[in-house]
Amino acid sequence: MPEMTWQTDRRGFLTIAGLAAGAAAGSPLLTGCGKSKSTDTAAANKKVTVPAYIPWQHADADLPAAGGVTAGYFGFPTDPVVGVTHKPGSGGSVTAMVNLFGSVPPGLSSNAYWQSLNDQLGVNLKLNMVPDSAYQSKMATTLAGGQLPDIVQIRTDQPQRASVLKALFANLTEYLSGDAIKDYPFLANLPAYAWPDMIYNGGIYALPTPRAPVGSILFARTDLIRAAGHNPAPASFAEFAELCKAVTNPRKNQWALGAGPTMVSHVMQMTGAPNGWRYQDGKFTYSYETDEARRALAATTGLVKAGVFHPDTFAGTADLRQWLGSGRIALNRDGYAAWDLLATTYPVDFGAQAPPQYDGGGDARVYRGATTFAFTALKKSSNKDRIKELLRICNWLAAPVGTKEYLFRKYGTEGVDYTSQSGVPTLTPKGGSQVALPLNYLIDSPPILGPGPKTRVQAQYDYQKRVVPTLLEDASLGLYAPTDSSKGAVLRKGLLDTMTEVLQSRKSLADWDSAIASWRSNGGDTIRTEYQQQYAASH
Repeated sequence: MPEMTWQTDRRGFLTIAGLAAGAAAGSPLLTGCGKSKSTDTAAANKKVTVPAYIPWQHADADLPAAGGVTAGYFGFPTDPVVGVTHKPGSGGSVTAMVNLFGSVPPGLSSNAYWQSLNDQLGVNLKLNMVPDSAYQSKMATTLAGGQLPDIVQIRTDQPQRASVLKALFANLTEYLSGDAIKDYPFLANLPAYAWPDMIYNGGIYALPTPRAPVGSILFARTDLIRAAGHNPAPASFAEFAELCKAVTNPRKNQWALGAGPTMVSHVMQMTGAPNGWRYQDGKFTYSYETDEARRALAATTGLVKAGVFHPDTFAGTADLRQWLGSGRIALNRDGYAAWDLLATTYPVDFGAQAPPQYDGGGDARVYRGATTFAFTALKKSSNKDRIKELLRICNWLAAPVGTKEYLFRKYGTEGVDYTSQSGVPTLTPKGGSQVALPLNYLIDSPPILGPGPKTRVQAQYDYQKRVVPTLLEDASLGLYAPTDSSKGAVLRKGLLDTMTEVLQSRKSLADWDSAIASWRSNGGDTIRTEYQQQYAASH
């Protein structure tokens, strides 16, 4: 099948938007075109030289980064330097579309922080901040409208990602490949592991918003666990189950757990299930189709039957962080960044619980997290100076800890937006409102731990030192399967829906087996084949 070409007039935008919407609904609108196309794409990607990694080393950490463990800071460097000596923008306007997870910050006219940001950038930055629940529908509308923003956050679950990137967004290879990235030193400072997923269609088509390898963590209310007279570090699943029973006390409105499928993922680490996809002996195997996943689902269903899950777990209305902070649950799996959010919101004792091997014998391998939060793409343009300007702006926004740009981007102006004590900034009420622009979802600097209380930063660092050396990676990292992009989300939803029914004993493990068979026949086996072809071509 010949490779499709796209027109970027309004009709072309409508075509792409229709593909994206149809793919999200599960229609096989644009899948792989046979073995040759999949293999050729992988071969073309293999030829791309990833950006050179040139670390910016002007801010000594209290706890140094090493082997994937994130650097820790008890306080910010006392004398941050100017990282960018000239304004990156040329005085015009730049538009951007980005996820918003919190409250909408004040608009530009009433937001002194935003105004100062624009002055430092040298442009009028216009942000279209879209709530997460509406982002995909807004993306389809934006594609159909024919007026793309200059900078667009593309989510990792964007249907037809490779085709959309090629049709509408700039190929950044000539600007970023190899040593070319030296023109943008803070982009060159982004971790090397985040770049392979930016390569599509034989080119670099996006910038990463890097995230730490440690991924998700099972956060524990160690105060509640100790009060229940139990060890907060179980050495097997059996001990974990006993902990859950010990801490559950309905009379106190207190249960151990509150998220069903999320807890299955945690137990899957104990049983040794793959992180996404496993590659072995020339074959890819999906995590949910393994015996280890089935064992984890059965074990977690047993926990539900034991009454250790909050009774509203499956109601779809849970605020799990609030439940954990208020003591309604004692354990919750969340992204690593939640540690600071929890600790600064709730004055209680939080810890991180490493998963043990199911039958004991030491720690289980923890799933490595996603390398990037999203993909940041720049609108296609024949004006190279415009692309360079947008890259300079992204470079400014990626300025790392130790620069004045980083401190301003995160906290605003001292005395107005934040106060500082012992090098630890605290947002004022005004700063908490105005600085809430979601810039870190558009582009971000390398992740760090802190700044914060020494005991907390040290605990975060120690946890990473414990689990990071044996993190389990998804074998599909850096590979692209067209069918996964077009149908994967819908197929996964079908499995998760069945999993939720099994957890509530509305369906059996036999139904789970049937769901796996359906997943395979409706696209799972095709996805497997595409990944195998990509892997063979790229290795």
